[in-house]
Amino acid sequence: MNHFRLTILLYGIVAFFVAAAIPKSALAWTWTYKGIAYNGPSLCVKGDAGIDHYIPGALDGNLAYATTYAFGNACNAALYLPNGWAASRLDVYKYAGNTWVVCRRTDWQYGGTGRTGGELGGPTGPSSLLNYGGSYSCGTGWYGTMGYAYVWDGSQWRGGGVWSGYEWVE
Repeated sequence: MNHFRLTILLYGIVAFFVAAAIPKSALAWTWTYKGIAYNGPSLCVKGDAGIDHYIPGALDGNLAYATTYAFGNACNAALYLPNGWAASRLDVYKYAGNTWVVCRRTDWQYGGTGRTGGELGGPTGPSSLLNYGGSYSCGTGWYGTMGYAYVWDGSQWRGGGVWSGYEWVE
């Protein structure tokens, strides 16, 4: 093996061990942005799901959040729906050895869609936000958020769950 390849290999090994040594809690949040909850012939429902936990000295908190969005065909044009036609809710899950169990949850939040707002701007709908308490709620471990995004299409509720991913909370 030539010197260049050996050097690259050694740098790769060192980088692997440095990454493995970073504490799990250094990853302060995980988030899915506009995941598809439902995609039908004339309606597309997207949702956000996220979870964050407090790290001393960082700008974050023990928050879980979910948002609902409504789009037309092909999920590309925002729909402007009246108040009460969209709903958002979330469950905070904790991994319990071989299954995920609900630690905390919110009630349904209802609203319209298509209004501009939120941290990232653009069309949005109702949101759910919960200070779930971090590890004080359900103990140290892996946590994730299931955000539920639903929109009324005039005859029934369409939507589903969007998973945030998971992170270690101490």
